[in-house]
Amino acid sequence: MSTYENHKWVIPDKVLIYQRSGSPKYQMRLKVPDRTGYIVKSTKETDASLAEDTARKEYISLAYKVENNLEIEKYDFLKLYRTWWKREKTSKSDARIRYIEGTIERYFVPYFTEVLSNKSITTLTDLDFEDYWTWRIGYWSSPKGKNNVSRTSKRNNNQSNQRHSKKGNIKERPSDKTLQMEQSLMKQIFWWGHRRGIVDRQPFIKSPKDASKKNLQVARRPTFELDEWRKLYRYMRVWVQGEEGGEQPRKNGNFAKTTSVMKRTHSLHIFQRNLIRNYVLFVANSGLRPNEARQLRWRDIKTTTDGHKYIYVRPTTKTGERDTFPLPHAFRYLERVIEQSEYMGDDDLVFGNKEGNPVANFGKIFKTILTDTNLLFDSEGRVRTIYSLRHFYATQRLSSKTKPIPMEVLAQNMGTSPQMMFTHYRHLTTHNFAEILTAR
Repeated sequence: MSTYENHKWVIPDKVLIYQRSGSPKYQMRLKVPDRTGYIVKSTKETDASLAEDTARKEYISLAYKVENNLEIEKYDFLKLYRTWWKREKTSKSDARIRYIEGTIERYFVPYFTEVLSNKSITTLTDLDFEDYWTWRIGYWSSPKGKNNVSRTSKRNNNQSNQRHSKKGNIKERPSDKTLQMEQSLMKQIFWWGHRRGIVDRQPFIKSPKDASKKNLQVARRPTFELDEWRKLYRYMRVWVQGEEGGEQPRKNGNFAKTTSVMKRTHSLHIFQRNLIRNYVLFVANSGLRPNEARQLRWRDIKTTTDGHKYIYVRPTTKTGERDTFPLPHAFRYLERVIEQSEYMGDDDLVFGNKEGNPVANFGKIFKTILTDTNLLFDSEGRVRTIYSLRHFYATQRLSSKTKPIPMEVLAQNMGTSPQMMFTHYRHLTTHNFAEILTAR
């Protein structure tokens, strides 16, 4: 006690205030109720009476946290994230894990630890969260962001640390959907921290929208017109046969040097192309999300008592388990997979690679196909992705002249809400009633 100056017991044996030599501000030492140890921190007050009030309030808050089994340690962002992720990771799918770890390591960690100098969670303000979006939107066009892309352009992807992986799909201005997903993730972390008593309030977290694309928020999703779809599957019909690059020239009986790349067809090449082709055709005729098809196992293909085949979608996917009924000829493409696959056990992946393991990225290969066929962009300049196959399925089912599907039924089959279907596909309902609407 001799090292303390102007010390005073605010609550005997529980709360003490004092001054350190050379500092006018009072410190407080709080005994943790029903536990061993103390918490020592500054009251930030130079007046003794104000310091006493601060210490009492802090002790009351500490006692409440202990009584309700809430966290009482000091947290920065990394500690909050790691504590939250340790509890949450086991409940996430592989795809969700990659997204969360990639986003946090690539954006959240640099912002909260570097830009905000690793501020304590309890000192973060709403302005700190608001400034994140300005920093995030401008990151890849900033000198640091450009250097990041340049530095990693020749690097192999690092699955163990997404922050240091190759940056292959970067937009200078992230889409509103990307920012909304980051908003949701940030809320999960900080609002969980609030429930645990780590964060003293629920911070206001709201991503901005791009005003120039306001009308695209409820726009039609990028899909394929029928003639574009025919162009795509006809191209793939030839594409799966591989490419012949000719023979390497010989000189005096030996292979001669050449600067051209010799492309040769081999069995793995053919296997991979057939797999992606069947995957594309299956998704376009089933409406499954890409990750739902990616997780599909042979035991998930089922048949009703009256002979209708359907797919059991696993609970580890985006919206959980459901039964979905693809178009009957979608199963034809699964039969083609059977012809070349060696993994046909109940628990084997339908769209596994040559070794039966999950394929890392169907979307990357599909983007190359769309680029080669000049189908990467729709008429409004929106980029098509492998998700566009799901939108193609929805468009065709809703606009069918012979067997149109009610939105509510199709929404349930596709694992989404009727409101979401109406938002993005409502234009199709007017087409179905064109004859009535144009009658005199």
